[in-house]
Amino acid sequence: MADEKTADTASGGNTRKRKLLLIGAAAALVVLVLAATAWFLLGGEHADEDAKAASAPVAAPTAIYASLGEKFVVTLQEQGRQRYFQASLSALTRDESVVKALELHAPLIRGRLVALLGEQDFAALRTEAGKLALRDRILATLQDVLQTETGSAGVEQVFFTEFVLQ
Repeated sequence: MADEKTADTASGGNTRKRKLLLIGAAAALVVLVLAATAWFLLGGEHADEDAKAASAPVAAPTAIYASLGEKFVVTLQEQGRQRYFQASLSALTRDESVVKALELHAPLIRGRLVALLGEQDFAALRTEAGKLALRDRILATLQDVLQTETGSAGVEQVFFTEFVLQ
């Protein structure tokens, strides 16, 4: 009799273990299904990529420096004397098409800039304020030509790469 009780207890214990194991497996399956559903509904991999793209800093377009051709040389009058002004210029843009437009319209740009440079006051160009004012006028001239010819100003800044007064 003692052997029968031991056998009944042992088979009853296995049944309980099986029930607990089945309940645990079912619970794990439910958790996996819920997790997969949530992942699918919330976008999965695409949501991660979108979140990374949104959090990544937006890189500014690369600066492109374009030379405005050969040196500009003009004569200026100061107190009845003939003076020379020589300058080389570069323009800053962030669009390759603007560089191509600068090359295409180089004769027009050069003509407008030679006229502008020839009107300058020699004494004013010797001051920092005069140089900055001229740089601003050159920028406005470039932007005006590009706006008229291409529909976009395109140039952000102009730099003197060479500036000689004699």
